[in-house]
Amino acid sequence: MSDEIVKYSNQFNNQALRKFTALDLDLLMAIASRVRDKGTDEVAFTFEELKRLAGLQRNMTNDEFAKQIANVNRRLLALNFEFQNEEHDIIQFALFAGFVTSPTKRTLTVSVNSRFSFLLNDLTSQFTRFELAEFTALRSSYAKECYRRLKQYRQTGVWKVSLEDFRRLLDVPKSYRPSEINKYVLKPIEEELGPLLNLKVHRKYLKKKPGRGRASLVGFEFEFDPEKVPGGAPAPRVELSGSVVTDEARKSLRDVSKTPVPDPVGAGRGTGARP
Repeated sequence: MSDEIVKYSNQFNNQALRKFTALDLDLLMAIASRVRDKGTDEVAFTFEELKRLAGLQRNMTNDEFAKQIANVNRRLLALNFEFQNEEHDIIQFALFAGFVTSPTKRTLTVSVNSRFSFLLNDLTSQFTRFELAEFTALRSSYAKECYRRLKQYRQTGVWKVSLEDFRRLLDVPKSYRPSEINKYVLKPIEEELGPLLNLKVHRKYLKKKPGRGRASLVGFEFEFDPEKVPGGAPAPRVELSGSVVTDEARKSLRDVSKTPVPDPVGAGRGTGARP
C-alpha cells in the first residue's frame, strides 16, 4: 500500500467535492490511484483490495460497504464536473461512465468517462501527486482536502488562496464566521498537517481606513516544506505576501512585549540576597 501513488491533472483540484466524508475521499483517491493511465478501460476491484487501499479500519458488512461505495458515486454524480478547455469551452460531465458495485461478488468495476480521461492519463506536467497511504492516514476531511491542494504546490511550498475560494474548495459552510473557520476547519488542518509538512497557516487581512472597524479576513497563505526532486532544478521561490509578513512580524513583537521580563534584582531581594 505504501507504494500506491495518486496522480491527476491540477484541474481536478478546482472541483469542490461537496458533502464528501473522510471515508468517501479515501475511497475516491484509492480508485483514482488505480484507474490512472488506464484510459477508459474497465478496472475491477475486490472489496478486500479497495478496503486495503482506502486504509479502512472499521468492520463493515458487504452490504454496508457496497452502500458506502455507491454513495461516493452518488455524490460525484451530483457535482456535475465542470472544466474549461483551451478554447474556454465549458465542459460538464459525470466522472465515471460506468460504476458497478456488486455486494454478492464483492467487487467494484469502474470505467472513466472519456471526457475525464485527460485528467488521469499521459500526465507530464501540471499535475498533483501524493502517496495514498499518507492521504488515508489523515482523519479530518478538511485536512485531506487541504493536503491534496498543498501537493499541487509541493515544489514551491506556498499555497495562496482567497477566503472565497477556500470556502468553495473545502466545502466550508457559508454560515461559518472566521472564528468558526479557525476552530472547525483550520485547527484540524494545523494539527494534522503541521507536524507532517511543517505547515504554517498565515491569515491575510484587508486593512480598513482608520475608524472603519477591524480588518477583515480575505484569504490564507499556507507555507510548508517543499519537496525536493532528485536531480531536478529547484522550483522558483515563492514569497509570502508583504502584508502577511508584516502581520507576522507585528504579532511576534506583540508576543515578545507580553512576555514578562525577569527582574534579577527583585528576585534576589525576595531571597534575602543583597543587590
